[in-house]
Amino acid sequence: MKSAFLIVLIGCLLLACKNKEVEDNAAISPPFVDIQQVVGIGRIEPENEIMQLYAETGGIVQKIYKNENDSIQKGDVILELRHAIENANIVQLKQAVALQSAQIKVDESAISEFQIRYSNAEIELQRLKNLLAKGAETKQVVDNAATEMQSFHANVKKLRATVEVSKMRWKETKAQVAVAETELKQKFITAPVNGVLLELNIQTGNYIDGSQIYAQLNPEGRTIAVCEIDELFADKILVGQTAIIRNFGALDTLAMGKVYFAASFLKKKSLFTDQAGEKEDRRVREIKILIDHPSAILLNSRVECVVSLSSTNQ
Repeated sequence: MKSAFLIVLIGCLLLACKNKEVEDNAAISPPFVDIQQVVGIGRIEPENEIMQLYAETGGIVQKIYKNENDSIQKGDVILELRHAIENANIVQLKQAVALQSAQIKVDESAISEFQIRYSNAEIELQRLKNLLAKGAETKQVVDNAATEMQSFHANVKKLRATVEVSKMRWKETKAQVAVAETELKQKFITAPVNGVLLELNIQTGNYIDGSQIYAQLNPEGRTIAVCEIDELFADKILVGQTAIIRNFGALDTLAMGKVYFAASFLKKKSLFTDQAGEKEDRRVREIKILIDHPSAILLNSRVECVVSLSSTNQ
């Protein structure tokens, strides 16, 4: 009887210990959390990136054709620099081209004239030689005619050489005109692509050079949000997931979009991070979200990107 009681008592103690272990394990293990959304910090920017515009040449601004927020097409003139010297240089060079062209024509006419005289002298020499053979003309006259014919031939060769030199000078001056016209063209600063002029950092009368940014341009194209997702949730992001764009720290939706790019590596946090004491070795995954209707969002706005993990549609 006593043995049976001890067996029951030991069984109860073992069962109590096992229940206590289960309770302790349950207290230690965190409950399962089904994450539906991931939030990242991002910035609104054009897909083709904002362009910094530089002048090809230096000069003083004479006229401004475009203003901030103006839509511009590739080739539209934005600024005009002073170009009086370039204009005068082109006029002078074109006059030189015209003068050289006229001189070439004069020399070519002289060549034609001497060729005719040479041909006539050649005929005359042959006639005198025939008379000399008959005894009707002296050798001196024949020799003089031969000398004259050779003189005409020498003049033709000399004029042809002169024309060749004149043509070379004419081509050189024409090339100088082309260079001068290119320099003049650079005084009219044009848009490199279609887009919107975001900022113009110049005024009439200011001097600019090739190292100075005179404007910023938003190229024509799509608007995106570039966001950073903490490494803890980085592997949950997939291309095709839907995202909500909202102001930083707010709950109102500014726009909707879809993830179309997710980087294949982690990197250090960028300037999006400004929390004091945050560890520098924390990594993030960069993603890009194509915004459906970006007109209500300002470029360079700092935003929150709320990615829905259950909305994948690759």
